[in-house]
Amino acid sequence: MDTLQKIAISKIADILSSTNLIIPQVDIWKKIFNNAGLSELYESRAPQFTTIVEVYGYGSDDKNLYHNEKCYNGLHESFKELEYNREELLKLFNNITEKISIFNVFIENIEKEIKKEVPKIKDMYIDEYLKKVELPEKNILLNKYSNKNFKLLRNNFNILALDICFDEEGLCVLPFTGSITEKDFDNSILMQWLSLKYPNIAMSYTDAIKAYSNSDDAACISHCRNIITGIFTYKKDEQRKWLDGLKKVCYKDKNIINVQANKIGEYNYNANSPDVNARYQYPRFNFIYKLYSFTCALGAHINEGNVSDATVDFEDVTLEDAFMALKATEAVLIWIYQTNAL
Repeated sequence: MDTLQKIAISKIADILSSTNLIIPQVDIWKKIFNNAGLSELYESRAPQFTTIVEVYGYGSDDKNLYHNEKCYNGLHESFKELEYNREELLKLFNNITEKISIFNVFIENIEKEIKKEVPKIKDMYIDEYLKKVELPEKNILLNKYSNKNFKLLRNNFNILALDICFDEEGLCVLPFTGSITEKDFDNSILMQWLSLKYPNIAMSYTDAIKAYSNSDDAACISHCRNIITGIFTYKKDEQRKWLDGLKKVCYKDKNIINVQANKIGEYNYNANSPDVNARYQYPRFNFIYKLYSFTCALGAHINEGNVSDATVDFEDVTLEDAFMALKATEAVLIWIYQTNAL
């Protein structure tokens, strides 16, 4: 059975070859591969990428252009060939994404939807509007108003731990997270997003990765704790703790609106409980709060423990624990980013 990653690669090739996200043009695929420095890969499958030109009307210059019926196979085989060369595959994906038509990314009548939200703006096409707004707003629009084909493409990139977003130049493909080393970790969706909106959290995230790189397990976990408490602090009300922000972000948890944030962790789920609030599981809130507890116990509070026979029974922390804390914290950040919760 094929892995989810192999299926995702197939679907990416299918979407690109069977839709007009990339508008068919003569030599469009040649340009894409050559711009990625992969001319030899293109030449090995050139006939599969030749754009089909169909002239209609006797003596007319009118014509329709289509992606080659073999284009799927050419893309699929090319992606598979680069599957274990992450750097080259990412380069090809980026050159493909650069050629995606902005007009074919968003839902129909997106301009009307924007006008509803920002009534005071003058009428303009989406490409003009994107030139006038800041980067965070561009990515909010992309998350909120992309069409079915683009969403499907983006979902399959997500399976490969990649995402399509706007940078200063236009659409690009970036990994959700960088490698777990200091080298190149800043070239990721999370760092771009955090640096723009939450620079102090970006700093803690950087510190967590540096600590892991240096095999400082407890420090890495402590920085993860700071990320968790810090990111949800942005959502809390005045004179409230970070848990108030966590509760608001986890608004999809059933019944959470009816309970106090600092009480949720005390409920033991029981569908038959006489306390109606204990009949709900609060899954998102509890997952993140448990992660916070984990990062406290093996990070900031690592030197605390039960006293037994006049000695302190400390928890032991390992680099594997730090890796788990870092990846789980990254997963929470990705979830916040994807859901526009903050």
